[in-house]
Amino acid sequence: MELSLKNIFLLVTIFPTLIYAYPNGKVEASCSTMIPGHRLSAQTTFAPYSLTFTSTNYTGILAFLVTLSKEQNGSDFRGFMIQARAPNGDTSLGTFVVNNTDIQTLTCNSSPSAVSHTSSNLKSSVLAIWIPPKTKTDIQFRATVLTSFNTFWTNVRSDVLPSASSGSQLKIPTVFQLLICSSTLIYVLLLK
Repeated sequence: MELSLKNIFLLVTIFPTLIYAYPNGKVEASCSTMIPGHRLSAQTTFAPYSLTFTSTNYTGILAFLVTLSKEQNGSDFRGFMIQARAPNGDTSLGTFVVNNTDIQTLTCNSSPSAVSHTSSNLKSSVLAIWIPPKTKTDIQFRATVLTSFNTFWTNVRSDVLPSASSGSQLKIPTVFQLLICSSTLIYVLLLK
Protein backbone atom coordinates (compact mmCIF):
# COMPACT_ATOMS: atom_id res chain seq x y z
CA MET A 1 0.00 0.00 0.00
CA GLU A 2 1.41 3.34 -1.00
CA LEU A 3 1.28 6.24 1.47
CA SER A 4 0.47 9.66 0.09
CA LEU A 5 2.09 12.82 1.37
CA LYS A 6 -1.19 13.65 3.14
CA ASN A 7 -1.20 10.30 5.00
CA ILE A 8 2.43 10.70 6.04
CA PHE A 9 1.66 14.18 7.38
CA LEU A 10 -1.26 12.77 9.41
CA LEU A 11 0.89 9.99 10.83
CA VAL A 12 3.58 12.45 11.89
CA THR A 13 1.12 14.86 13.51
CA ILE A 14 -1.19 12.29 15.12
CA PHE A 15 1.53 9.95 16.39
CA PRO A 16 4.41 12.18 17.57
CA THR A 17 5.58 9.48 19.96
CA LEU A 18 6.98 7.63 16.98
CA ILE A 19 9.42 10.48 16.40
CA TYR A 20 10.68 10.84 19.97
CA ALA A 21 11.09 7.18 20.94
CA TYR A 22 14.61 5.81 21.24
CA PRO A 23 14.29 2.03 21.58
CA ASN A 24 17.93 1.70 20.46
CA GLY A 25 19.18 3.86 23.34
CA LYS A 26 21.03 6.38 21.15
CA VAL A 27 20.04 9.27 23.39
CA GLU A 28 23.00 11.65 23.26
CA ALA A 29 20.45 14.48 22.93
CA SER A 30 19.48 13.78 26.56
CA CYS A 31 23.04 13.78 27.96
CA SER A 32 22.81 17.05 29.87
CA THR A 33 19.30 16.68 31.33
CA MET A 34 19.06 12.87 31.44
CA ILE A 35 15.37 13.34 30.61
CA PRO A 36 13.95 11.29 27.72
CA GLY A 37 12.51 13.24 24.79
CA HIS A 38 9.09 11.71 25.39
CA ARG A 39 7.37 15.03 26.11
CA LEU A 40 6.06 13.57 29.36
CA SER A 41 6.91 14.19 33.00
CA ALA A 42 8.92 11.78 35.12
CA GLN A 43 7.26 9.81 37.89
CA THR A 44 7.19 11.61 41.23
CA THR A 45 6.90 8.44 43.30
CA PHE A 46 9.90 6.66 44.81
CA ALA A 47 11.91 4.90 42.08
CA PRO A 48 11.94 1.14 42.75
CA TYR A 49 15.49 0.84 41.38
CA SER A 50 18.93 0.94 42.94
CA LEU A 51 22.24 2.14 41.58
CA THR A 52 25.29 0.63 43.31
CA PHE A 53 29.03 0.37 42.72
CA THR A 54 31.95 -1.76 43.85
CA SER A 55 35.63 -1.28 43.15
CA THR A 56 37.22 -3.58 40.61
CA ASN A 57 40.38 -4.02 38.60
CA TYR A 58 40.18 -3.16 34.93
CA THR A 59 43.46 -3.91 33.13
CA GLY A 60 45.47 -3.02 36.22
CA ILE A 61 43.61 0.23 36.87
CA LEU A 62 41.23 0.97 39.73
CA ALA A 63 37.72 1.03 38.28
CA PHE A 64 34.18 0.56 39.52
CA LEU A 65 31.54 -1.98 38.59
CA VAL A 66 28.28 0.00 38.40
CA THR A 67 25.00 -1.93 38.71
CA LEU A 68 21.49 -0.68 38.00
CA SER A 69 18.86 -3.13 39.24
CA LYS A 70 15.21 -3.30 40.12
CA GLU A 71 14.31 -3.53 43.78
CA GLN A 72 12.04 -6.24 45.12
CA ASN A 73 8.86 -4.28 44.34
CA GLY A 74 10.18 -2.91 41.05
CA SER A 75 9.32 -3.91 37.51
CA ASP A 76 11.79 -4.94 34.85
CA PHE A 77 12.84 -1.93 32.81
CA ARG A 78 13.16 -1.30 29.08
CA GLY A 79 15.42 1.73 28.90
CA PHE A 80 18.02 3.51 31.01
CA MET A 81 20.87 6.00 31.02
CA ILE A 82 23.66 6.05 33.62
CA GLN A 83 26.26 8.77 34.18
CA ALA A 84 28.82 9.63 36.86
CA ARG A 85 28.77 13.25 38.01
CA ALA A 86 29.92 15.35 40.93
CA PRO A 87 27.07 15.20 43.52
CA ASN A 88 25.76 18.65 42.54
CA GLY A 89 27.29 18.71 39.05
CA ASP A 90 25.70 18.56 35.65
CA THR A 91 28.59 17.22 33.57
CA SER A 92 29.30 13.53 33.09
CA LEU A 93 32.74 12.42 34.29
CA GLY A 94 35.00 9.46 33.68
CA THR A 95 34.76 6.74 31.06
CA PHE A 96 32.45 3.74 30.81
CA VAL A 97 33.43 0.38 29.35
CA VAL A 98 30.87 -2.27 28.42
CA ASN A 99 31.13 -5.92 27.45
CA ASN A 100 27.48 -6.86 27.09
CA THR A 101 25.10 -6.53 24.16
CA ASP A 102 22.30 -5.05 26.33
CA ILE A 103 24.32 -1.92 27.09
CA GLN A 104 26.25 0.64 25.02
CA THR A 105 28.39 3.68 25.66
CA LEU A 106 27.34 7.21 24.78
CA THR A 107 29.67 10.11 24.13
CA CYS A 108 28.25 12.89 26.27
CA ASN A 109 31.44 14.92 26.56
CA SER A 110 34.63 13.95 24.79
CA SER A 111 34.67 10.36 26.01
CA PRO A 112 32.17 7.52 26.42
CA SER A 113 30.92 9.07 29.66
CA ALA A 114 27.44 7.52 29.81
CA VAL A 115 25.76 4.20 29.09
CA SER A 116 22.29 3.29 27.85
CA HIS A 117 20.20 0.40 26.55
CA THR A 118 20.57 -1.10 23.08
CA SER A 119 16.98 -2.36 22.77
CA SER A 120 13.64 -2.11 24.52
CA ASN A 121 13.87 -5.71 25.77
CA LEU A 122 13.02 -6.11 29.46
CA LYS A 123 15.97 -6.10 31.89
CA SER A 124 16.14 -6.67 35.65
CA SER A 125 19.71 -5.36 35.99
CA VAL A 126 22.64 -4.09 33.94
CA LEU A 127 26.37 -3.81 34.69
CA ALA A 128 29.04 -1.47 33.35
CA ILE A 129 32.64 -0.68 34.26
CA TRP A 130 33.43 2.95 35.05
CA ILE A 131 36.97 4.34 35.04
CA PRO A 132 37.36 7.54 37.09
CA PRO A 133 38.85 10.70 35.62
CA LYS A 134 42.36 11.75 36.58
CA THR A 135 41.05 14.76 38.51
CA LYS A 136 39.89 14.08 42.05
CA THR A 137 36.27 14.87 42.85
CA ASP A 138 33.45 13.21 44.74
CA ILE A 139 31.30 11.12 42.40
CA GLN A 140 27.67 10.10 42.41
CA PHE A 141 26.21 7.80 39.78
CA ARG A 142 22.85 8.88 38.38
CA ALA A 143 20.33 7.01 36.30
CA THR A 144 17.12 7.49 34.39
CA VAL A 145 15.01 4.31 34.22
CA LEU A 146 12.10 3.64 31.83
CA THR A 147 9.58 0.83 32.23
CA SER A 148 7.52 2.07 29.28
CA PHE A 149 7.29 5.08 27.01
CA ASN A 150 4.93 6.77 29.49
CA THR A 151 6.54 5.63 32.75
CA PHE A 152 10.04 6.66 33.75
CA TRP A 153 12.01 7.90 36.76
CA THR A 154 14.87 10.39 36.69
CA ASN A 155 17.54 11.19 39.24
CA VAL A 156 18.00 7.68 40.61
CA ARG A 157 21.22 8.15 42.62
CA SER A 158 23.92 5.98 44.14
CA ASP A 159 25.76 6.70 47.35
CA VAL A 160 28.56 9.25 47.01
CA LEU A 161 31.97 7.89 46.11
CA PRO A 162 34.53 10.09 47.97
CA SER A 163 37.28 11.67 45.90
CA ALA A 164 39.93 9.73 47.83
CA SER A 165 38.43 6.53 46.39
CA SER A 166 37.83 7.73 42.85
CA GLY A 167 40.86 9.92 42.19
CA SER A 168 43.75 9.47 39.80
CA GLN A 169 43.96 6.07 38.22
CA LEU A 170 46.12 4.22 40.69
CA LYS A 171 47.75 0.92 39.88
CA ILE A 172 46.56 -1.83 42.19
CA PRO A 173 49.12 -4.20 43.75
CA THR A 174 49.04 -7.74 42.39
CA VAL A 175 47.62 -9.38 45.55
CA PHE A 176 44.69 -6.98 45.55
CA GLN A 177 44.21 -7.51 41.80
CA LEU A 178 43.62 -11.21 42.41
CA LEU A 179 41.20 -10.57 45.27
CA ILE A 180 39.20 -7.96 43.38
CA CYS A 181 39.07 -9.98 40.15
CA SER A 182 37.94 -13.09 42.04
CA SER A 183 35.19 -11.28 43.91
CA THR A 184 34.01 -9.49 40.77
CA LEU A 185 33.88 -12.75 38.82
CA ILE A 186 31.89 -14.46 41.58
CA TYR A 187 29.53 -11.46 41.74
CA VAL A 188 28.91 -11.50 37.98
CA LEU A 189 28.38 -15.28 37.95
CA LEU A 190 25.86 -15.05 40.78
CA LEU A 191 23.83 -12.47 38.82
CA LYS A 192 23.37 -14.83 35.88
